[in-house]
Amino acid sequence: MAIRTVVFDVGETLVDETRIFARWADRFEIPHMAFFGTIGGVLSDGGTLTDGFRLLVPGFDLAAESARWHAEDPDGEREHFGEKDLYPDVRPAFETMRGAGLSLVIAGNQPPEAGPALEAMGLGVDGIGISDTWGVKKPQEEFFDRVLELSAVARPGIAAEEILYVGDRVDNDVLPARRAGMAAALLRRGIYGYRHAASAEAGAADVIADDLHAVAEWALGRA
Repeated sequence: MAIRTVVFDVGETLVDETRIFARWADRFEIPHMAFFGTIGGVLSDGGTLTDGFRLLVPGFDLAAESARWHAEDPDGEREHFGEKDLYPDVRPAFETMRGAGLSLVIAGNQPPEAGPALEAMGLGVDGIGISDTWGVKKPQEEFFDRVLELSAVARPGIAAEEILYVGDRVDNDVLPARRAGMAAALLRRGIYGYRHAASAEAGAADVIADDLHAVAEWALGRA
């Protein structure tokens, strides 16, 4: 079935999170090399980002530390993203896909503040879905139910098989999207993407791409 809508994850799909992690490292006065290397090692061993943070900062609690950071620096960037964090291929690839008649949607695991931040970028998408606003998150089945519902606003009657979900993780993006009946693209970038693209499970993706231009080419070949 032809692809009619492309749905994008946020972190390390549209947004380069390097500056965000660097600010976390600076907050705890940890050299960037040590911070990124430790996080990468923990993920490689099967741990989570939270595990990595707690190895570096014993007792780390994201909610509590975020609240403390906000109180100390309410007007700062902190753990949020903005226009300057957008990957450079996003706007041209979006223009290519929109020009070919594809609908574009953003849906990812993000805090409520991410919605207004993405809207302010004026990316010309047909909808934005945020996990903390929906009350469900990837890889939950209900998240992808909401993705289908959001896609249907611009494309009434669209079927799951006509949706391509794009993300940088096998566990959170590729596998649950495929279980939901959608096509899935795995991006080789970000703290997860390169490692996940080299895994056996990456074979579940319909396409493995180095950038969004390659995603656009694949999607347009099936439009």
